Amino acid sequence: MFDYSICWLIRLTAAVLLAVCSLPARAQAPADTTFQRLLRKYQFPLTQAGTQFSGPGWEKLQQDIRQSTVVLLGEDHGMAQIPPFVQAVAEVLQPKVYVAEIDRYQAQDLTRLVAQPGLPSAFLQQYPMSLSFYSWAEEFELARALRTRNTTIVGIDQLGFASVGRTLALMADKTKSKTTRAYLRQQSAALQARDRAALVAGNYGGVSINGLRPTLLDSLRLLTRTESPQVRQLLQDLEASEAIFRVNIAGKPGGHQTRINLMKRNLLQELQPYQLAGQPLPPMLFKFGAYHLGRGRSIWGDIYDVGNLAVNLADAHDQKTLHIFVIGKQGQQVQGQNPDDFSKNAAKYSNVDAAMVLPFMAATPAGATWQVFDLRPLRRAMLYKAMPVASQELQATILGYDYMVIIPETTASRNF
Repeated sequence: MFDYSICWLIRLTAAVLLAVCSLPARAQAPADTTFQRLLRKYQFPLTQAGTQFSGPGWEKLQQDIRQSTVVLLGEDHGMAQIPPFVQAVAEVLQPKVYVAEIDRYQAQDLTRLVAQPGLPSAFLQQYPMSLSFYSWAEEFELARALRTRNTTIVGIDQLGFASVGRTLALMADKTKSKTTRAYLRQQSAALQARDRAALVAGNYGGVSINGLRPTLLDSLRLLTRTESPQVRQLLQDLEASEAIFRVNIAGKPGGHQTRINLMKRNLLQELQPYQLAGQPLPPMLFKFGAYHLGRGRSIWGDIYDVGNLAVNLADAHDQKTLHIFVIGKQGQQVQGQNPDDFSKNAAKYSNVDAAMVLPFMAATPAGATWQVFDLRPLRRAMLYKAMPVASQELQATILGYDYMVIIPETTASRNF
């Protein structure tokens, strides 16, 4: 259910990806009394009212956000309560840059659309899910709130799984040749129709990026060889993304690491304007799937993800990162992408038995009050007092994140 390596494909594609990306098996909560004592001692309640938060948990979070330059929010996608929480964090941090788990062209479209009045219903009718998570109302309003405060929205991911039609349309807009432009628009319309049908049917393996014909790619290379660098860059990004999806769909190794490496390169490129000699990093806010944003070894295993690169960048400037894992205990979340009947996209879930968060779920009572856990005392006990933590997933969570925020009951994000 977590997106954390192949954001959409965990819920949306072949069974092999579900096997790679799904939650770990059931695990036993640590019986060590030191663990339980520290957990209870550093557990704080948090109360939500829209985008307003209060309580001891929020006071703790605010204090550490103010002392940090880079705040990384690792989430479980598709929950309506998380974007308002991110807005509240942004109110405290005042980020200059917002780094999102979308591609650079989605970030450009999103930046343009949030500057316009209303919701992008017509755009998403033409290009369903082409804004990725920001095709949902709460996420879109988060992006609008960020742009209102002049925060730059940056996307560093591979192309979205439903973005081929939009990518070809962008290429057409920048193409000089009338013949090539007409061909690109024809192919864009055909592939967009295919993607819509696949999304309605729930056949996520059938979206166009998972089955781009080699002959089409050959034609695109031939027709755009004399076009502008922008057009050729779009094609290169499409080819790189298609290759990653193809490897993952086939169940072969390497696709995930290739995607992570791509995101790291893109992040370094996007941050170049802020890497001035002798200048500190600007305040930055990241929001990705939780597997991506921990420090050190990822919950995945022997992988060092975007969050770890952010730590290294902040360290190089003598600045601090803060890593917050926010997740629902149970309820509903988005687990489908039908553009015509959004009621089919919400599904029940439970994280009660997820190994990487098991003891924190057990300590979260039912009700409206969120729970905040300061993980740093647990981390220190692990590292310096040899406190045992049997689950590798739980170890990675404690070592990678500073805070765990649990929402007792969530609702699914909604469409427009």
